[in-house]
Amino acid sequence: MNDLSIDKLFPILHFDQPWQLLRPLPIEDPVASIRFDEELLQRVGRGETAPCICIKWGPQSLAVTRREARMNNFTQAEEALAAAGWPLTIRSSGGSCVPQGPGVLNLSLIHPRLKNWSLEDGYRLLCKLLGRLVNSYGLQVETGEVPGSFCDGRYNLQLGGKKLVGTAQRWAGSNRAQAAILAHACLLVDLDLEIATTQINRLYRICNVPQQFDPAACTTLRRCLNEHAAFTPEGLANEVEERLSRLLIEIFEIAEPQR
Repeated sequence: MNDLSIDKLFPILHFDQPWQLLRPLPIEDPVASIRFDEELLQRVGRGETAPCICIKWGPQSLAVTRREARMNNFTQAEEALAAAGWPLTIRSSGGSCVPQGPGVLNLSLIHPRLKNWSLEDGYRLLCKLLGRLVNSYGLQVETGEVPGSFCDGRYNLQLGGKKLVGTAQRWAGSNRAQAAILAHACLLVDLDLEIATTQINRLYRICNVPQQFDPAACTTLRRCLNEHAAFTPEGLANEVEERLSRLLIEIFEIAEPQR
């Protein structure tokens, strides 16, 4: 067993079926991209699919929570942001509005609920996995809140005090025999933070929410990797996905990834 095995990181996270790694092609429809994880969650809960890890890229959009979809003037905001090329989609996990797009890597872990598994366990697992990815580039991350960042939380990964990764979860199913967990993280790989944050702030202004965010509170992997500055956006995305896939295959002892 390798030193990075999941049994060493989280001995409790063990299932009869082996983990599978999914790497779907980029999904062009924002709603379909959000639903992809939701459908996996339901299938895992029903026992139709083994525990799975999904690496996914979505189209440019803003993913809001169900709570935010009830804000004042939300329909007006939907129309305005769609016209600006930032359609709103509603996700089932917690937190608050986050940008999606070709420069945002989505990592989801979907598995049956375990008796002694906690929310904190899920967040710590996400942080360990993506922390190891970032560490592999020679960068050191910390976990914690980043005031001024969008969708701030205790389980951000940050570099130099700036948010690089955000996390969220959804627990589904009241019957433990059909209950499953979706633990989700967004890694900011190569995103125009000024534009993305401006659109989130615009959403909140239209909905009469006073909170506004500072684009300088976040960073991207591209900004932190000077030696990768020559990579095209697609080239950097592919390199990061391949590196993360190799890491996950080693940790979870996974067979060949599925497309």
